[in-house]
Amino acid sequence: MRILTAAALLPLVLISCDSLFTPPTGFPEDGSSIRTTPQGTIHYLFRAYEDKRIDLFTELLPKNGTYRFFISPDFSATYAATHSTDAIIARIEESQYTYVRPGAYYFWGHDSEIAKHRRLFNMAETIEFIEYPIVDERDFRYRITAENETTHVELRAMAGELCVGFRDTLFCTQKEGQMQVFLLEREVDRRTGNRLWVIKDWFDLNTI
Repeated sequence: MRILTAAALLPLVLISCDSLFTPPTGFPEDGSSIRTTPQGTIHYLFRAYEDKRIDLFTELLPKNGTYRFFISPDFSATYAATHSTDAIIARIEESQYTYVRPGAYYFWGHDSEIAKHRRLFNMAETIEFIEYPIVDERDFRYRITAENETTHVELRAMAGELCVGFRDTLFCTQKEGQMQVFLLEREVDRRTGNRLWVIKDWFDLNTI
């Protein structure tokens, strides 16, 4: 078994397969309606990984194609050297996020993310959480308009241990030192008319 940090595991999977969260026992089976809450949306993401279902994962991304996945700065140079045409750099300012430090980050968008996850889900024999990330609602940071309407929420997922099995090789993240930051926004579901949360930005802020 090979044990890697999350920062090493995620880009390794993306490079070799061209991100990584499963829900607790008793995960609701009522479909996308659980995405009426930010916490439910993250659990929906866990389920997409556990079941290796690209259709569930795709539902979590904005239909207007504005999704972005940002690479941990600890790994960005290695990734850029291997896939220099796949990611571009964006500058994150101090005022933009609570849990993301300012700086330059490599990121890729909607189409690239779906392609990477499709490869991951197809190639992995198993995707399993040994320990689930901690998502504490007390840490949620809401963005509210002058009309008192909540448009976005920033949240973080801490720690956890995820294992991905490829034939005779098992890659696992470490439990400590991990942080994933998500910026969620509300989007009207075309089928039901409900306003559901989707992932606009996802930051991998693990440290090696």
